[in-house]
Amino acid sequence: MHILLDAIPLNGLMTGISRYVRNLYLELERLSGVTVHYYAGRSCTRKMPVQTKPGQWMKTTSLVWKLPDPAAFGFRAATWLSYELKVRRLIRRNNFSLYHETAFTPSAVRSIPQVFTLYDLSLMKFREMHPKERVWFSDVFLKRRLDYAAHIITISDFIRSEICDELHLPAEKVTAIPMAPDPFFYPRARQECEGVIEALGLPRDYILFVGTLEPRKNLSLLLKAAECEKDIPIVLVGWEGWGENRWMEIAKREGLRDRIFTTGHVDEESLACLYSNAMALVFPSLYEGFGLPVLEAMACGCPVICSNVASLPEVAGDAALFIDPYDVEGLAMAIGKMVGDTTLRMDLIQKGLKRAAEFSWERTAKETLEVFRSVVGQD
Repeated sequence: MHILLDAIPLNGLMTGISRYVRNLYLELERLSGVTVHYYAGRSCTRKMPVQTKPGQWMKTTSLVWKLPDPAAFGFRAATWLSYELKVRRLIRRNNFSLYHETAFTPSAVRSIPQVFTLYDLSLMKFREMHPKERVWFSDVFLKRRLDYAAHIITISDFIRSEICDELHLPAEKVTAIPMAPDPFFYPRARQECEGVIEALGLPRDYILFVGTLEPRKNLSLLLKAAECEKDIPIVLVGWEGWGENRWMEIAKREGLRDRIFTTGHVDEESLACLYSNAMALVFPSLYEGFGLPVLEAMACGCPVICSNVASLPEVAGDAALFIDPYDVEGLAMAIGKMVGDTTLRMDLIQKGLKRAAEFSWERTAKETLEVFRSVVGQD
């Protein structure tokens, strides 16, 4: 099995998609008979690319987003068409078994079987919460390229159902294979966390949010709920994404200004320490394809409050306190209950550790390889 992989996601920040590609292929490389070729538009290599430094990636991305939407879309579309051309040339010169597309649309590739990983349908269902140029790109390319994919992998049963319904695909063409927490996430002792907390200028006790600071993550709800529950610091971890940041205006209100802390993107050791030390992770997202921070927090022994929508109940199981992502009072009550009830917190910590252990990248890799073998006829 000679796999050609679109390694472009490995050039981005270490967030959900990047973690998926990295951990999946670290495990696939360990399986017998698998050879992986990584390609991100320049050279094709047998070695997994080194992750781009966060500062460099964020600077480049910010420059693109400063362009007018039509110009940014034109740049993205031209870059993608050039990439597709290079992929087709690369395939003609090599004997690959299969092409795995891990970006936002299948490639225009027919000469070998193609498997496409589609993480969610947020660009269709929550259009107003994404940059216009990204939505336009999806509108132009996704449906036009779907026929190029021999099979689609997604990351939850919830999204699999949406893909079949919204894109009118037969159920046998779409397989749900869950993600897993990075093995790097495990409980850190309090003393291990203290240096990170001090270096970041954070309070000793806090409620944590992890994710890109963008509209779909529903930060406004969290901060409005924080106004109801006095004196609980909120730490927001993640790079500042896009869209109207209404949560910033809420954070400036009297009574909240001294209780909201933002760290930006942090390294993995710091993130694991922040999870391990938090009173709870609050994840009030309106829509997720999977919701990896939920499992990461659980793996670090952090109790979780999360939305009861999309894939999140499927991922969290019975190990989280669920809230309606439109109910400020409900979230405020859940935070108050979590902070004030030690028995509840300890119960959710134990359930969370058990739940996180049910997911593994080894399982994800084996199930993915089964799909690959089926597509190329190696059953």
